[in-house]
Amino acid sequence: MGYDLEPLLFVSAAYLLLLFSIAWITDKGWIPQAIVRHPITYVLSLGIYASSWAYYGSIGIARDSGYLFLTLYIGVSGAFLLAPILLTPILKITRSYQLSSLADLFAFRFRSSAAGIIATLIMLASIMPLLALQIQAVSDSIHLINQDIPRINLAFLFCVLVTLFAILFGTRHISSHDHHQGLVMALAVESVLKLAVLLTLGFVALNDVFGGIEGLNLWLHSNSDHMATLQQPIENGPWRSMLLMFFAAVIVMPHMFHITFTENRDQHALNIASWAFPFFLLILSLMVPILTWAGVKLALPFSPEYYALGIGQALNKPWITVVSFIGSLTAASGLIIVTTLALSSMILNHLVMPFWRPKANLEVDIYRALAWLKRLLISALIMASYGFYLLFDSQHSLYNLGMVAFVGALQLLPGALCVLYWPKANHYGFIAGLAVGSLVWLITMFIPLIIDISLYNQSFVVYQNMLYDNWHQVVFLSLAVNAGFIILVSLLTRMSPEEASAAAACQVESPTRNNHKIPIASSTYEFQKMLSTPLGSSTAAKEVQKALSDLNMREDETRPHALRRLRERLEKNLSGLFGPTVAHGMVETFLPWDQQKDYVARDIHFMESRLESYHSRLSGLAAELDSLRRYHRDTLNKLPLALFSVDANKEVMLWNQAMSEMTGIDASQVLGLNIHHLTPPWNELLCQFSSLDNLHLHNHKLEVEGTQRYFSIHKAMVEVPASGTTGNKVMLLEDRTENQMLENQLFHSERLASIGQLAAGVAHEIGNPITAIDCLAQELISLSGEPDTRKVAAQMLDQTQRITCIVRTLVSYAHTGQARHNDSQSGVVSLKHCADEAISLLQLSHKNSQIQFTNGCQPDHLVTGDQQKLQQVLINLMSNAVDASTVNDKVTLLTTADAQTVTVTIEDQGHGIPRAIQNRLFEPFFTTKEPGKGTGLGLALTWNIIEEHFGSIRVESPVNKVLKTGTRFIISLPRFDAKSSDAKSSETKSNPSNQDSLETGELTASHPESMMEGEAV
Repeated sequence: MGYDLEPLLFVSAAYLLLLFSIAWITDKGWIPQAIVRHPITYVLSLGIYASSWAYYGSIGIARDSGYLFLTLYIGVSGAFLLAPILLTPILKITRSYQLSSLADLFAFRFRSSAAGIIATLIMLASIMPLLALQIQAVSDSIHLINQDIPRINLAFLFCVLVTLFAILFGTRHISSHDHHQGLVMALAVESVLKLAVLLTLGFVALNDVFGGIEGLNLWLHSNSDHMATLQQPIENGPWRSMLLMFFAAVIVMPHMFHITFTENRDQHALNIASWAFPFFLLILSLMVPILTWAGVKLALPFSPEYYALGIGQALNKPWITVVSFIGSLTAASGLIIVTTLALSSMILNHLVMPFWRPKANLEVDIYRALAWLKRLLISALIMASYGFYLLFDSQHSLYNLGMVAFVGALQLLPGALCVLYWPKANHYGFIAGLAVGSLVWLITMFIPLIIDISLYNQSFVVYQNMLYDNWHQVVFLSLAVNAGFIILVSLLTRMSPEEASAAAACQVESPTRNNHKIPIASSTYEFQKMLSTPLGSSTAAKEVQKALSDLNMREDETRPHALRRLRERLEKNLSGLFGPTVAHGMVETFLPWDQQKDYVARDIHFMESRLESYHSRLSGLAAELDSLRRYHRDTLNKLPLALFSVDANKEVMLWNQAMSEMTGIDASQVLGLNIHHLTPPWNELLCQFSSLDNLHLHNHKLEVEGTQRYFSIHKAMVEVPASGTTGNKVMLLEDRTENQMLENQLFHSERLASIGQLAAGVAHEIGNPITAIDCLAQELISLSGEPDTRKVAAQMLDQTQRITCIVRTLVSYAHTGQARHNDSQSGVVSLKHCADEAISLLQLSHKNSQIQFTNGCQPDHLVTGDQQKLQQVLINLMSNAVDASTVNDKVTLLTTADAQTVTVTIEDQGHGIPRAIQNRLFEPFFTTKEPGKGTGLGLALTWNIIEEHFGSIRVESPVNKVLKTGTRFIISLPRFDAKSSDAKSSETKSNPSNQDSLETGELTASHPESMMEGEAV
């Protein structure tokens, strides 16, 4: 039964359009990242391994060699089962150094452009038969469906479609972080379709050809020769060679390397694939025997490789034929797309870029130029594979083409194993071994494949057939020669120090060696400037920004160790863009090391992270030493004393948590930084002390953020045993600010206490002249008849009584620490009157006359208490408000009242009071004023007076939350109760003794000389 060309083209175009759509919506971000980056998506994308050779070839092998077809699945499954020791190390290396192909890995490991070139050439020669195989499988499939359609035209159309897709989604963007999420998602969907096709074909074959499982058993029982063929012994067959080839395919085949390592971002996904991908292959392999037996029973007139395609025609079910064709299309297209994408990167990095690069100038976009180069290479590769297909012209079976390709790629396996497990291998040995092993493969397999030697000598035909029948012997011969030359030449030659360093970086059992050189560039801006020569200013800026983002560094980074890491990261990123050979040469040329300096302080956090990642692999004494290291690290880091250390170049090597808390500088910002570059004032303090010969510095005064602080610093010299370097120092910082402030406060308190005692003595002596002045004022009132004179004398008498009260309070406080409650003159006090008098007294000073006082106290807001003391409270608070204010500021007094309490508010517009000291305002001798301008007693006396009146006082500052200015003192006092006062008056009249006491008290108050004389005694 035949099909027209148009429906088949429509199916092909629709399938590729489906892949295009999936890739496009993935790159647009329409598919959630949880799906795109899920490990199952990664596992399914690995299904690219089941190419046309596995899709068709496995059935042919099963027909001719029985269970030998399982080597296709067991070999690659074994590689994934050994992922922790084989695949995971390669993934770490490729991810760390941005290596996109096996040729990149060889060029990096052996530090040789020749290693990358020869690996690329061998890979190119090996893969061409495999690409031609895919084209032949698709064209043969269509030709078998419709024999009237020419194979060549079909093959060309298929190549054109695949080329467009590969270009559209393989080179949409070029960068040092080149990942193709859309392509990976499309390959995952392709694997699902491939699995669905095989399961559908197997189900149809089982039910429609055999009538179910029972029918299959009956047929096998009656055709035991087919079971015998399937179970024939394979001890003498090529199964060992095939297992080895397919085991190595994960590493040496470019499409598998690209999907397994280059497109993978997560080691966890590889861990999942180590068991999930073998399970996926197991499901695929179950359908192979069923399809093989179905083809035998139907006696299909096709090559066994195409049994899957002929079942639909034999059963007269067109849709089965279309499904089978879609399966062949998925198997071929995915491999061609990914293989040409990987090969284009290898050719670009190792055959083009070492000899030609786009000129870096403002008019050329390097990323765009590289993208166009890659597109041309992909097109050329697909057309070259089409040329190989024309050369073969279907003369060779898919089996032979596949064997030639896999054996050629297998020559790269010894070098790959040396990368991981033999650090003594050098580039001389690798090149010699690969060249000799590949020469054996070329002579025995590749050349007979591409040249029809029967045209030259008929006897060569027998030789050619013998080679194809014994190709598995060629495998071990070529590998033996390859490995032997690697070992022999490597032992007879020496590798460079640079190659030895790269070898150590690639070893599974050895940690990476750290390079302690310093770049000559001293800032990230110099990095950008130096790279502008080969890359252009725009590209250089982008690459430096990417590297800074990868390392989470600031743009103004200047620390030597950080710049070293930035240089290494730039080389890794450029390796993903140009290949390791070009990237290394570019960085060595334009970002050279500083040859005058060969040591840089270690990045402690970076080294710790590397050791932490290596910690799980330590055992025995090494594990115990690591535990001791961790204990000492935590001890130093969590030490309550601030500790840091510097090397001989004064670059910070250690900076613990206490040091970060004390200085406010995080360790990540200063490790590796010269202490000269610390933020002020720490740079000056630490630099000066580091240069001094003294090992101790006590109570050094330092201004930190406008506050005076005191520090004691101690240091000790440390010698590094490993390097023998001297000049390293470890230093301790101790914050003595609180202790020093307490000492200063104690000294100030003692001084004020002595002044207080002196003032108390002076107060006793003031009593006599004050008594005299009081008597004279009373005499003046009684003798003078002029109203003005009597008024002035009355004011003099009031002020002397106030002085007497203040002196008495001061003497009492000096003797007992607090005022005596029983000395209070209790009565009805008008707060408005007290405020008026206080304001009038304060305005006598010229300074206070420039302040606007507002008395908003209500006349009916009366309290019970001592008017003189309450007036002193208002004077103290308003005097402090004046000191905090500037010219024309306002000081406002307001009162509010309820049934029991009167609240007085004194508010200013001054600079406010810091919250940190508000709780200490009412402590004796606490003052924020300069020495000689305040004693620290005013608010303490105010507190005592308010407490004596059964009131309370509190402070709010700042009042203006926006400007952070103003202070408000709020005083609450018991309100005068008129009813209670009338009751007390009635009780007094009924009790004469109380009246006598009150009169005696009044007499004492009106004659202050009696009090003063009594106090003097």
